[in-house]
Amino acid sequence: MIVCLCKGVSSRTILDEVRRGNCSVKGIAQACQAGRGCGSCVEQIREMIQSSGSAARAHDDGTVPGR
Repeated sequence: MIVCLCKGVSSRTILDEVRRGNCSVKGIAQACQAGRGCGSCVEQIREMIQSSGSAARAHDDGTVPGR
């Protein structure tokens, strides 16, 4: 499923980035451009990161809470 229509980025691509440790919207945007267009997909990207079960939840600025 395409998550970012502006850049044509799929949910698989985003989840692959999360599995690689990319746990911030900013990091995802830098890696695959998702979220860099109109921004309407940012909330969905954030939800995908949170629901991924990632141990390190990150803030949008790329920092990891508690570190």
